[in-house]
Amino acid sequence: MINTLFNADKILGRSRNPWMDYAKGICIMMPVYRHTFEGIANVGVGSYSYPNIRIVDVFTMGFRMPLFFMIAGAFFAITLYKKGIGDFVNAKFKTVMYPLLLWGSIQITLQLIFAGAGVNANRTPFDYLNLILDPRKLEQFWYLNALFFVSLIYALLTWYLKFTSRQQLIVGLVFYGIATYCHKMNIEIGFLSGVTFYYLFFAVGDNLHNIVLDEKHHKWLSSWKTTLIILPVFAAVEWYCTTLNLAHPEEFDFYVQHQRQDIFFFSAIIGGLFMIHLAFMLQRFNVLRFLRVIGYHALYIYVAHLMITAGLRILFVNYLHITNIPLLQFTIWPLGVIIPIIMFNVSRKLGFSWLFTLKDEDGGKKKPKESQQYFTREVVVPKENINK
Repeated sequence: MINTLFNADKILGRSRNPWMDYAKGICIMMPVYRHTFEGIANVGVGSYSYPNIRIVDVFTMGFRMPLFFMIAGAFFAITLYKKGIGDFVNAKFKTVMYPLLLWGSIQITLQLIFAGAGVNANRTPFDYLNLILDPRKLEQFWYLNALFFVSLIYALLTWYLKFTSRQQLIVGLVFYGIATYCHKMNIEIGFLSGVTFYYLFFAVGDNLHNIVLDEKHHKWLSSWKTTLIILPVFAAVEWYCTTLNLAHPEEFDFYVQHQRQDIFFFSAIIGGLFMIHLAFMLQRFNVLRFLRVIGYHALYIYVAHLMITAGLRILFVNYLHITNIPLLQFTIWPLGVIIPIIMFNVSRKLGFSWLFTLKDEDGGKKKPKESQQYFTREVVVPKENINK
């Protein structure tokens, strides 16, 4: 029964780059935590009256979303190498754009229907178009929009113009500068705000490709010596950014990201590298394996969690009359992670996996197109075995 709901045997039985699922598992819990916290801001005395709960959210502000792009970038080369440009774009549509359009439409529809019944967002029918045009207005869906278009532009430049990963870093820096300028000058560029801002972190991940996927580097990546070097830097940088964000409440915890993009970049890189190191440590000791299960389902959690947490908040507050903030935070948060996993696996068992993705379950079994003439970069092809 448990395996049916969580698909744990398959996930834990594969050497499917466990560090990746560990990192994604840690990552996805952070935005669910924040959205839960924000959702109960106006309940009772409000979640912001609990600084010890809030500090966890603010501390992770600088690196949680850049890390998603870094992980995607790290696997970009191997994915494009295996699929070719046509299949790559098709796969991104099936796994990123499709759930964006489907679940974004579902969420907007529910927000329109239940407006005034405890739903915090104010929606109009035009917001369906904003899923593409300006997804920043639609809570969590900006990420999927940015990931799709970043991947698309990055792939086209790599495939047709033969851009190297280092040249892509330059493109990313230019884009980052554009995003910074537009924000400071209050220039609205719609969906391009996410694309230009996070392209650089995707490029950083691509430049880490040969390190994180080559097993000869895994020893130092999972070494206690590495921990001693990076942990103090990580703690100092993220705490500094936390104090800056807390000192500027008018920015709603986004001061560093919106006003000090130079510091934000450093915070994102240090935080991302530490999380990758932590993921390799967890892989080395094979502990907290539930994070691998969560990480495997990260995308499905992401698209559905806000509806789940909002529904639970309405149930607990409006009908069960629970207003205790710590109880709400630490009940809704884990349920916002667990319930989408169960929803996906039940849907898959019933033949409704199309509710989350159009990806062919057997698509990953195709042999790499090693003779692709347009792809000339050196690629590390990681081993993937089934534990018997």
